[in-house]
Amino acid sequence: MRGDCKACGAQLPVDAKTCPGCGAAVPAKGKLLPLAAFMLIVILVIQSYMNKEEEAATEAAPSAPVSAAEQ
Repeated sequence: MRGDCKACGAQLPVDAKTCPGCGAAVPAKGKLLPLAAFMLIVILVIQSYMNKEEEAATEAAPSAPVSAAEQ
């Protein structure tokens, strides 16, 4: 069973497009929200990984010390 009809409260079968009790249309489950959440997590992980690489590159190449003559 999928749940209850919002119009009449009857039990809905999993594959129902309309309510068997009252004939009201059953809204389709949205798949956009889980997909958007997954994409957001992937983007944040990639961004975090790229920031760590940039920090490692700046730490690996220290600048030359400035001598008194160059100041």
